[in-house]
Amino acid sequence: MNIIEKRIAEVANLPSVSPGDKIELTPDWKLISGKSSHSVFKAYWNQGYEKVTNPAKTFFSVTGTEEETTLKFCKEKGIKLIDCEPEDYFRKEGFKQNGTVLAGIDQQIKCMGGNGAIAIVISPAAMADCLATSSFSLVIPDTMYIEINGPLSKQYTGETLCSYLLDSFNDSLIGNAVILGGVVIDQLNIQDRKNLSYFFQLSGAAVGLISAEGPLGQVESAIKIKL
Repeated sequence: MNIIEKRIAEVANLPSVSPGDKIELTPDWKLISGKSSHSVFKAYWNQGYEKVTNPAKTFFSVTGTEEETTLKFCKEKGIKLIDCEPEDYFRKEGFKQNGTVLAGIDQQIKCMGGNGAIAIVISPAAMADCLATSSFSLVIPDTMYIEINGPLSKQYTGETLCSYLLDSFNDSLIGNAVILGGVVIDQLNIQDRKNLSYFFQLSGAAVGLISAEGPLGQVESAIKIKL
């Protein structure tokens, strides 16, 4: 198992997981944000659910366009309302991101992999079920490790590295877990890691993680890039 699989197995209370395994996973946090937020609550109500399991570990990102019924529901159920990006909220509140398993409905949360979080995007319907039951079904994906080595020159920022990787891999990573590591990754500052982590979202990866020390275990494929 690699660093992603080990943490997922730990959270799922399983001795191990392998690609292709279908498991029930209870995430550390549930994040409701983005344009499909209303669909979550609509599915929840349509299913006739009444209870939100562990609402203290659930938060809803407020944009100012929400219906009053949605805000009232969150307040009544104890769901945290936030008015900033999830990763900014975690940082402000001092919540751990490294190794934290998150479930969300917005593709942008994959960027939290730049801070070591394992952010998994699920459908609004699955999130509605997760609100009520605390867990969701996950099929463990194959993992690719991409190691980037060489000196970090001024021409390579998190943004330029993201573009370089997107041009290199095109759509070949869709549905895979992706771990980025190597000497270059270790030299990036926080902002560059954040900019680079957009690669996970834009490449179609199922989940992505920046791990300068490598995958720390078995992966299905690996590639080394020297800048």
